[in-house]
Amino acid sequence: MSLNNFSIKIKPTILGLFFTVTAIVVSVMLLMQYNLSKKIALESTQESFKQLSTNLKQETSNYIKNSESFIRLIENIPYLTEKPIPNVRHKVLDLFVSDIKSNNYIYSIYVGHKDGTYYELINLNEEYKSSFDAPKNASWLIIKILDNIEYKEYLDKNLNQIKSIKNDTKYKVTQRPWYKEAISSTSSIKTEPYLFKFLNKYGISYAKEIKNSDDIVIGIDVTLNNIDKLISKQKLVEDSEVFLFDTNGKIITYNKVSKGKISNNKSSLNQNTLDEKLTDNQFFYNKFSLFDNSESLYIISPIENIMEPYIKEIYWFILVSFIVFLIIAIPLIILSSSLIINPLHRIVKENEKIQKRKFDKVKNISSYIKEIHDVSDSLWKMSVSIKAYEENQKELMDSFIKLIATAIDEKSKYTGGHCNRVPKLALMIIDEANKCEDGIFKDFKINSEDEYREISISAWLHDCGKVTTPEYVVDKATKLETIYNRIHEIRTRFEVIYRDLIIESYKKELNGENKQEIDSWLKNEQNELKEDFEFIAKMNLGGEFLKEEYKERIKVIASRTWLRNFDNKAGLSREERIRFENKDESLPILENLLSDKSWHIIKREESINDDVKYGFKTEVPKNLYNQGEIYNLTISKGTLTEEERYKIQDHIKMTIKMLEQLPLPENLKNVPLYAGAHHETLIGTGYPKKLTKDEMPIPSRVLALADVFEALTASDRPYKDSKTLSESIKILSFMVKDQHLDKDIFELFLKTEVYKRYGKEYLLDEQIDEILIGDYL
Repeated sequence: MSLNNFSIKIKPTILGLFFTVTAIVVSVMLLMQYNLSKKIALESTQESFKQLSTNLKQETSNYIKNSESFIRLIENIPYLTEKPIPNVRHKVLDLFVSDIKSNNYIYSIYVGHKDGTYYELINLNEEYKSSFDAPKNASWLIIKILDNIEYKEYLDKNLNQIKSIKNDTKYKVTQRPWYKEAISSTSSIKTEPYLFKFLNKYGISYAKEIKNSDDIVIGIDVTLNNIDKLISKQKLVEDSEVFLFDTNGKIITYNKVSKGKISNNKSSLNQNTLDEKLTDNQFFYNKFSLFDNSESLYIISPIENIMEPYIKEIYWFILVSFIVFLIIAIPLIILSSSLIINPLHRIVKENEKIQKRKFDKVKNISSYIKEIHDVSDSLWKMSVSIKAYEENQKELMDSFIKLIATAIDEKSKYTGGHCNRVPKLALMIIDEANKCEDGIFKDFKINSEDEYREISISAWLHDCGKVTTPEYVVDKATKLETIYNRIHEIRTRFEVIYRDLIIESYKKELNGENKQEIDSWLKNEQNELKEDFEFIAKMNLGGEFLKEEYKERIKVIASRTWLRNFDNKAGLSREERIRFENKDESLPILENLLSDKSWHIIKREESINDDVKYGFKTEVPKNLYNQGEIYNLTISKGTLTEEERYKIQDHIKMTIKMLEQLPLPENLKNVPLYAGAHHETLIGTGYPKKLTKDEMPIPSRVLALADVFEALTASDRPYKDSKTLSESIKILSFMVKDQHLDKDIFELFLKTEVYKRYGKEYLLDEQIDEILIGDYL
């Protein structure tokens, strides 16, 4: 191999490698860009969270410092401890007003005494007026409590009283948490956030016991409104949420960013449910502590919204990267495609030929690329090997199928040749159907050898289930036949009675009766006995129809008795002994000449659960067999009992089971359907699935007609004489009329003279006669 040839062969591989590497590099760059953008976005968001937390901490810290400073400033003022007087201005009013105006976060300032006396100044801004039912021009509210009576005094902005209300009250200053905590502390205290009753808002109380006083406490109430305002100033992404929880995990404040604005809403979450919500990795969040680590602040933002502005940058990066990639890669792809893609397309087409098993049409594709050339060569060699292997498998399978059919035919001399002749006849009809362009055959076409073989295998295996049918049932030529003809056993009983009559005549003679009368009596009895046996023997042969009067005569003959002297259980097999009743009998014993005994019944033990699995709808007799002598002799038609007829019909169920359990390839998938429906009718009266015409494909209907015609013309059946062509065609016409066989297939069978060709090859000369097919078309 020259160096030039070598370079030609490896170039496409290098180009393909370049294409792959370029794609990988671009993908890695995209992933890195996304991760970098995500990192920047989250770090920026984290910084916003920290800034908000810092601001909130600073604001709350200012609350504490200012409140403590104010309390220290005024706690030494002498008139602070003076008790209030209704409708009289307290000396501390101006001082309280001045402090609230200087610190707009203060909601109220108050003083509580040990005896329950209480004085409070409330800032009535526009947000709070409605909560206290205040007049429009009211700016301040003074609450005084003396001796369980509450006085509400509303002041205007100039501190002039404009309204006063007096009510009883149950408010106990000494029971309030701020009072209790302040009394028990040596310094100022801060309460946990709690809900202010009148405002329905959360707030905090700062309080301290006044020095050198008799348990007098001064306090300041602060609402958390300023926290909401601070949050609204912070730039958070859309749908961000801010939660403030108390030490018990109960929500204090909740704010959400919606359409660029901060709204103060209600939320049903608590700290535990929020923690559960944050486990799904859809949110970026942080948790901070406020007010000396007592309350928890959560700030959360959806990662999707955080990334939204960065995604646009990533899209631009993708677009630019893709354009650059196309500019570089497309010329190289076009250059290499003619060397790679075209041969590969041709190899794919050759592979499709292999999939369709058109092995003779597979070609070896030449290519400058060594790898492609090697693949094509391997593919071609594989097709040759598969073809040879498949031909061997076909030959083996066909031989095995014919072996099964031959074994079934050889099983019984009476049905020998059936499994061989039915496929021949069925395929004759199929060939004619394939040529026909009319009626139901217009769309019926066998397009491949596989389809033809599928029908052929179905025909050869249509009776494979007969391997399970007992030979003595298939060959049952007389009604009393099982493994042997029981007419011999019954004849012996007649012989016994015949001799018993002779013995009886001798006894009569010894008793002195008239010999001439005795001889006449004996002759009549013996003649009647012979006639009865001849009648029973004739009934044993079976026929088309048994008259009711014959059935009655059989029962009358059966009632005659004979004397048995020997144990009928002696010498029996284990299975036979099981069927006998477990009771002792005293010999000799009188028995009926013919009888249906319990031990004649063979119980059905096999499971019929498969009927549901396979869709079988045949009615199953209660017993497996009934060998009763009267029961068998009174069979109305033929020689088979209901149980034996079902056993023979059961062969088709076994056929379906056996075929459906085979790992048939796709091209033979219809074999169970074609083979298993040849005893069905067009109107759902057949067996074993009670299919209708629409459920039976044409090959199934062809096989049904072939099976019936072969059975009618066969000259080796034990229960009937073979029929001529005209007799068989006439019976087929009746079955067509009853919609047991397909009319179109029957007419095709006649018009193409398939019956004649089949008759010349398989029928006896005396069976072949003239048929006027016009009578049936």
